[in-house]
Amino acid sequence: MNGPVYASHQGSSELNSIPPIDLADLRVLVALADFRHFAKAADACNLSQPALSARIRKMEHALKTPLVERSRRFEGFTAAGERVLARARQLLNDVDGLVQDAKSGETLSGLLRIGVIPTATPLAGRLASSLSTVHPNIRLRASSLSSRAIEQGLKEFALDAGITYLNTEPNPDMKTLPLARERYCLVGTAQLPGNGTIPLDWKDLAGVPLALMTPDMQNRRILNRAFAAAGVEPNVGFEANSFLAIVSRASAGDVAAILPRTMADMVCMDGLARRDLAELAAPPVIGLIAARRVPLLPLVAALWSHAAACIAESDLASDNPT
Repeated sequence: MNGPVYASHQGSSELNSIPPIDLADLRVLVALADFRHFAKAADACNLSQPALSARIRKMEHALKTPLVERSRRFEGFTAAGERVLARARQLLNDVDGLVQDAKSGETLSGLLRIGVIPTATPLAGRLASSLSTVHPNIRLRASSLSSRAIEQGLKEFALDAGITYLNTEPNPDMKTLPLARERYCLVGTAQLPGNGTIPLDWKDLAGVPLALMTPDMQNRRILNRAFAAAGVEPNVGFEANSFLAIVSRASAGDVAAILPRTMADMVCMDGLARRDLAELAAPPVIGLIAARRVPLLPLVAALWSHAAACIAESDLASDNPT
């Protein structure tokens, strides 16, 4: 029998069971999660606040459950709202990938969101500059975040990729590409211990007043393990979650900062001396991470292949092939 084939009655019923929710509704939910404020979320979505509230009520009616805690101001999501939000982020991320795939035969363009640990900001800047020469229409937005915040951002689809530590607190759920090993130096006034050209042993830092990153930063956890391996309890005189802050503190002369050498090259001030520290037995490796998905988003794939080409001649290329 010739002629068009129509969907079965059962298939039609399945379509009719899909809640009447569109992508704009999902974007409203994500904006509310990002801004934690009704008016700001409405402005980001180019809606009035009543229109935003109407979309939320429509979703709640369609799903037959409250999504947002009701109050004069935003108080958070219900348990069901948190689950729906996670799905909304994933669906919007997949739609973004669909759009990128549709344009993959053309010049790649769009926003690439990357989370970067503070120690890797010089590396991220160089990689972004290099990428722009190959893909000038890709806009890269780098946010300085802790390693844990980067992993969370990837899980929530708030980030597309990250530059973070790979081997100190590995996450098997992430696709990784090593980029550089991290080495350290002591930075302070001219009265640094030893004042020589031979790298300083970590045990020689016993009693030296130090300015270090805060304990929530993975860099600090790495340093704490280095001190423990040397049998030294660090004498911490100042803590901050900013390398610029600890370098500024070291410039006063009564404490010294421990910095990755690449960071010291970028932020060290006049009047400060530096002394290399002995390399750790297992140096931290910094690299790209992304959520394991097939295929990768085209923009992430472009970043990945470009970064891999940049380090193809490096001894790091064989450290982690995943």
